[in-house]
Formats: sequence, structure tokens, C-alpha cells
Amino acid sequence: MKEMNRREFLTLSGAAVVALSLAGCGGGPSAPPAPPASESKEMALFRAINEVWYEVNREVVPNPKLQICKSVVYCQEAADLAKFTASPFETYEPETDEEDFRSWNLPDDVFYEYQLREAEMIAEIDKKYGSGSYRGTGGVSNSTHDGMQLTKLYPHSQSEVREFVRYLAGPGLVSPHPEQWMIGLYCPTIKGKTYTVAVMVDFAPI
Repeated sequence: MKEMNRREFLTLSGAAVVALSLAGCGGGPSAPPAPPASESKEMALFRAINEVWYEVNREVVPNPKLQICKSVVYCQEAADLAKFTASPFETYEPETDEEDFRSWNLPDDVFYEYQLREAEMIAEIDKKYGSGSYRGTGGVSNSTHDGMQLTKLYPHSQSEVREFVRYLAGPGLVSPHPEQWMIGLYCPTIKGKTYTVAVMVDFAPI
């Protein structure tokens, strides 16, 4: 797997994901069902992701001899980071507010504090799971040039779930301990649209 540095991932959309192990996947793809009252949007999507995770990773891994991440495990620290990363979008009004394009620009002092706290939370993940275990945040662009943007809508169909997993996997999440990838999700609804922010963590970093 080509290791992503944080800036590269933020340029694409935010960064990458956190993985642990749920049930192995290999069954057919499934769209996230409408969650019952006891289940959040995040957990419904998490289950749907794991249903296609291995299959999609197998498609994108360039070397068939490499070990493939068969499933991901939910990581609360990653979910907390995903929620924090999305917090400005829930707190502030967008500077550009169009149906298909919204962007936010925070005051300099607010943006500085935001970046500082984000870095602290990443450091806490690295401290708990190992240096370099944080592998990125997907679904957010933190560029100050074009404004901050949420870039991934919540996937509602089978094909959208697969597309989202393919986006997270990139060239394939392989590692010496592929069962130890983790993910955290946060799915805010803003102005009638539900978005997805995902944080990836590798418990056994390469």
C-alpha cells in the first residue's frame, strides 16, 4: 500500500480511515439500511462498509500475493476525531452556499484553534495505537484556498457504498497485520444533505 501523508489526503478530500476487525466480508454488497431507533447512521454505514470491504480491497490491491484487509473494526477515538473535524460545518454558516457547492472559511483565530485541537487528537491516536497509526481523514477538504468543504455524501445505494469503500481503500489497505485496520465515522446532516467523514487508523503501522 502506498502510504499517504496527511497533506496529500487532505488535498483529495480530507485524509483516510481507521480500521479494526468486524465480521469478514465476502458476501454481496449491501446498501446501508435505514437505521432503527437504536442504531445510528454511522453504525448502519459501518455494517454496510464491512459487507463489501474485502471484496473491494481485493479488486484494488495491485499484487495478489499481498495480505488484504478483510474487514475494519470501529474505533471510538477515530469517530471522535471525525466528529470534531466536521464540527465547523455544523457550527458556522457556509461562505458559499449553493445547492451543489458549499464552502466554509473560518476566522483565522478559530481556524488556528481548530487545527491545533485536530493535531492534538491525532497525537492521542498515535500515542494509543502506535506512532504513525493515524492514516488520514476522508470526506473533508481543509484547504484554505478554496474554503473548507465536505466532499462525500452519505452513501444510500449498493453502488455508492462500494464507491465510498474504493475511495477509502485507495490502492488497497494491506499491511503485515491487515486484520488490525480501524475506522471511525461521523455523518452530519447540513442543510438537508447528509455527509460522511471517515478517519482511518492502522493499529500496526507499516
